[in-house]
Amino acid sequence: MLDKTKSRFTESQLKRYIDCSQQSNFEIRARCLSGAFIGARSKSRIIEITLALLRRARNYMGLDLEIDGLITKSIRMELNPEINIIGLRLAEFPDERLREIKIYLPVSVEIDILSLSIDGDPLPKPRRKILFLGDSITQGMECVSPVCIYPTVTAKILRADFINQGVGGYFFDPLILDQNLPFNPEIITVSYGVNDWNMNFSAQTIKKASSEYFEKLRRFYPDALIFAITPIWTNKETEQKSAGRIQDIRVIIEDVAISNGCTPINGLSLVPHDITYFADDFHPNEKGHLIYGVNLARLLLEKSII
Repeated sequence: MLDKTKSRFTESQLKRYIDCSQQSNFEIRARCLSGAFIGARSKSRIIEITLALLRRARNYMGLDLEIDGLITKSIRMELNPEINIIGLRLAEFPDERLREIKIYLPVSVEIDILSLSIDGDPLPKPRRKILFLGDSITQGMECVSPVCIYPTVTAKILRADFINQGVGGYFFDPLILDQNLPFNPEIITVSYGVNDWNMNFSAQTIKKASSEYFEKLRRFYPDALIFAITPIWTNKETEQKSAGRIQDIRVIIEDVAISNGCTPINGLSLVPHDITYFADDFHPNEKGHLIYGVNLARLLLEKSII
């Protein structure tokens, strides 16, 4: 029942994030359980959970409850730095009818589950498997509700099992790839480029790193459908960096993806070009993530035989 709360990364991947954490807090973000949920078929009348709040990538958290396919509760809270344990009563039912229960866990806080009141059998795993790779947008940073982040939305629509390996602040890094994952994905999406551009990497550096990344990814997963999502719209479209404008990064990623046998997806088609769909200049809010997830699911269906 708790299998979806395991680490999103292998030990070698976590070591890489630890090694890189001198530049940023990648390890903390990697240990957050973005995309994870507790799922069970249960007759429990009360749903209660106690969480230990460990390290925090943000000072807020969200948690969502789904009963028989319907979201019945969405909790959002500001975190007090002096409070490290919280207990939540999520639901109380009048009977012991068998229900399908999912508790979607916070995306930007490292947690430990101290207690859980429900028991029952694990939910069956879908046959289809998707691996989402990317940066803070993929992780769901700035989106409080975990059920709203685009990888979760896309996977729900496609009825797929999935792992979300988005990490805030990250970039094209071939050394982070590991083929020893818990499952062999049929579909892989890759969404980097914004941080590479924001960190003032040169166009040549970005092209080299992304080429090595896609070449290694294709070698690790020769039978997977690999999709390269170019950067979505940002409120900084006209800004110049060392590699040019963000549009120049889109062109690099598209060309590199095609040359490595991967399929590009135009990120500009995924979220409306309107700041009201964003929490800041780069990160979609819940509304933006929902639209992103729906649009990506449709495009994956169009471009895949799934």
